[in-house]
Amino acid sequence: MMGILLLLTLVLSGFLGALWPQGLMAPDLFLVLALLYARSLPYYLGLPWAFFLGLVQDLLGYGLLGLHAVGLLSASYAFYAASRRLAPGEVPGVLFSFLWAFSAKWAGYFLVAYWLRLELPAFLPLDLLLEGLFTLPLVLLAWRFGPPSPRP
Repeated sequence: MMGILLLLTLVLSGFLGALWPQGLMAPDLFLVLALLYARSLPYYLGLPWAFFLGLVQDLLGYGLLGLHAVGLLSASYAFYAASRRLAPGEVPGVLFSFLWAFSAKWAGYFLVAYWLRLELPAFLPLDLLLEGLFTLPLVLLAWRFGPPSPRP
């Protein structure tokens, strides 16, 4: 099942890269898959999967090797932390856990950029807002039709 979801993500990201308007922040399909794995797997399996997905995303040419890996690892870790403290399945808990994971992903990106002494790009809150707004419905859709959560 995990391999099929990864293959579907790769195909959809290829279509999205070809069809999405240039310059507009696209939804992060690898974040969707990492959070789906984090929701349906225990942390000792979900965190390595998130790191692996980030490496796959880096190897596809979307960034430095390890940048997305640390971002998705941070997002999954934050999701695990938030979902343990919130009621699963309730709207405020679901939204907050996504927001917390999304923020942690970008914090991981900036941490790697700072650590490697990279020149930071211009921080545009509108781009982050658009990416979050485009990614949230896909996360909710994946959680709705994906594998069930093992937690009660």
